[in-house]
Amino acid sequence: MKQKRFWQFLPFMILVIGGTFFIQEFVSLKYKYPKVTSYDLKIETKKRGIEMKKSRTLEEEYKLIETLDIDNWENVRIPRPWEDSSMTNK
Repeated sequence: MKQKRFWQFLPFMILVIGGTFFIQEFVSLKYKYPKVTSYDLKIETKKRGIEMKKSRTLEEEYKLIETLDIDNWENVRIPRPWEDSSMTNK
C-alpha cells in the first residue's frame, strides 16, 4: 500500500520540483537580456510622417456631442447578405 502511494506521489513531486527549475530559467532570461530599446510614441510617429490628432478633454467631447441632433432620425434597414436589395426598399 505504501509503495502504491509513493508511485502516485512521484509524478506530482517531479512536476513541482522540476517546474521550479524550468520557471527559473525563463525568469533568468528576462534579467539576462533586458529590453534595452525604449521609444517615445510622439517622436516615432513624427518620424514616419503620421500626424496625431490633438487630444480633447472630456468637456470638449461633451460639447461636441451636445451639438448632435439625436431626436430626428430614421431607422433604415439594410439588406442581409442573402436577401435581394429590392426586397428591403418597399
